[in-house]
Parts: sequence; C-alpha cells; structure tokens
Amino acid sequence: MIPKTATLEKAVVEQELSAYNVYKMLAKDSFVLLYMGVFDDQLTSILMDINDASKFEIKSSRKKISFLIAECFQNIVRHSDEEDKAAIGFKLPEMFLLRNRRSMHHLVTTNIVKNQDKEKLTKSIDHLKTLTKAELKALYLEVFTNESHSEKGGAGLGLIEMARKSGTAPTYKFEALGNNFSNFFFQVNVLPQDAPEVVSEKETSLDPAVAIYDRMTEQKIVLLQKGDFSKEAIMPLIQLFENNLALKAEDAEIIRKVITLLMEMLENIHDHAKEMHGGREGIFYVAEKAPGKYEVNTGNFIPVTQSILLKERLDLLSSGKKSKRTKTSKLSDGDKYPPGVGLAEICKNSSGKLIYEFRPIGHSLSFFSLKVSL
Repeated sequence: MIPKTATLEKAVVEQELSAYNVYKMLAKDSFVLLYMGVFDDQLTSILMDINDASKFEIKSSRKKISFLIAECFQNIVRHSDEEDKAAIGFKLPEMFLLRNRRSMHHLVTTNIVKNQDKEKLTKSIDHLKTLTKAELKALYLEVFTNESHSEKGGAGLGLIEMARKSGTAPTYKFEALGNNFSNFFFQVNVLPQDAPEVVSEKETSLDPAVAIYDRMTEQKIVLLQKGDFSKEAIMPLIQLFENNLALKAEDAEIIRKVITLLMEMLENIHDHAKEMHGGREGIFYVAEKAPGKYEVNTGNFIPVTQSILLKERLDLLSSGKKSKRTKTSKLSDGDKYPPGVGLAEICKNSSGKLIYEFRPIGHSLSFFSLKVSL
C-alpha cells in the first residue's frame, strides 16, 4: 500500500474524482503539469515545448525553467532502475510535476532509491542548504574543474547548478516502501526575482506535491495539465502522451483511438472555454484504468447560456438521436462558439457513454466536466 502522509488544502475526498474536484484541489496553482509513465530522453524536449507555450510565467524566466525541467527529467532517467522497482513487489509510478503557485515554480520528481543511498543524498542536499549564492558558484567551479565532489558534501554538478539556477537549495523527502527501498521525493523551488533572501519552509514544503502524487496514483492518472489551453500548448501535450503510449509498446490501434480522442477533447476546451484572465483556462487528465483501457477527463468554464445548448447537444448524442436546434437554442452575442463542435467525433471514438456535468459558478458561469472512456 502506498503511504499517505499529506493532505491537500480543502481537498474533496471521493472514491472517484471528477474534473471539477481535481480543479478545486489545484485551485491555488495557476499552472500544473503532471506526467507519470515511461521516462525517456526524447520526452525532455517536449516538456520544454509545453513550458515555452504556457502563459503562466514571464518570458525572461522560461529559459531558466527549461534548464531545470531538463535537469529534473534527466535525474529520473539516470536513476530509474527497473530491477529496483521489481524488487519492491509492486509497480510504483515515477512522477514529474511542474507547478506554479504564488509566483513560485516547483519542479518535483520521484525515484525509488535503496535505503543505503539515503544518507549520501541527504548529506549532499543538506550541504547545499548551508551555502550562499557566492559559495554555490565557487563550489560549482571547483567541481567542474576538478571533476571530484566527495570532499564538498557529495553534490554533483547537476544538483549544484539546480540550486544556483533556482535561488535556493532543493527540498526532499523519503517515504519507506519496505524491502529496504524508499520513494525519494525531490523538489526544486524556483524563487521569483523579488523573493526575500530567506524563504519560509511552508512555501517550499513538499507536502502538497506528495498529496498530489498520492491522489493521482490512487486514480491511476498518467498525464494532467491545469492552466491555459492555447493552440501552442495542445500539440506538445498530445505528442507527450503519444510518445508515452509508444514507449509502452501500446497497440497501434489503441494509440490511434486515444490520440484522436485526446485531440478532440483538448480542442473542445480551447474552442469552448470562457476566456478569463487572458486565456482559456481548464483542466484535462488521462487515467489508465487497466492495460489498454484509458479514461480522458476535461473541465472548463463556459457561459450559462452556452451550457444549456451544450447539454442539449450532449443529451442528443448520448441518446443516438439527430441534433435538432430548438427555439431556445439561440446564441447570445457573447457566445462566440456554437456548442457541439467535435462532440460527435468524441462520441464515436468512445467505448461507452459520455459522462458530463455542469456545475453553476455564480450567476453567469458553469463548470463543464466531460469524461470519456476508451
């Protein structure tokens, strides 16, 4: 059993999460990207593309975040050991997580490590916490020049450079798994330029990330994004999951169906989500409920007037009847997009009924959740 050591703020605990509940769970994060699956070098550039396309950060910080994404992702690739995972007796997914919260970025990875390596990792990271920016730079140059780091706390170049680029030492946590193994949570905290010299432990705490990991593992979620769904951000997400399926040697027909469904549902968010704060905000995630069995969930805000038409369209599609515009099916001037675009294709590619929900948000908005199985 996977240990549960943290709780999310005001999280709604349910056996089966809906897109609305996941969105509320991550409400204080302006951007979240979570990936659990097969890790390979070729995925690093895709993650950078997603970062470049996102609107959750200013352009001046994207280069720094891209560097840290590469370092964190490579950390998983370098230290992932299939033999170690097999020794535990059950499959525990590794995670890459990127969050933006209160102008601070958090990059989180998980690895299974042998308990005999905990002391070395602890010593390396704790040593970095004692160093000033000038001392970190001096240590980096020394390690780079001498190619030796045993006398300076055991920190390698990548770890030192992550501490330098982020502005503070990483945080970490071990969770015992039994059989002399632990799950190693590692978090790089990227401070904003105007951050104080000393940052509170609460702001760099790993507890929220561990809670996200626990809940996503429970629900078997393998890919999630919360934030703005621009055209530029959609294609890298599709490519990321397509590569994930290919690396798992998934059946070609399953890959085709899942990617088609994924593309239609992401396009649906982009086309129908209410524009707010300069973007079309929403959430989407994919769960692998069983080998070859996937579930795609999306959620976004839409005007109440549009939700009435959308529900009408969905009801007709679910019943198998032909769509017929009623007298009440009239778009207001503020409704740019007609409902139902792409929904017929989504319905055609699903293996079961469409599951959807409309939650009133104030007087003028609804939160539209859609779940499709394949």
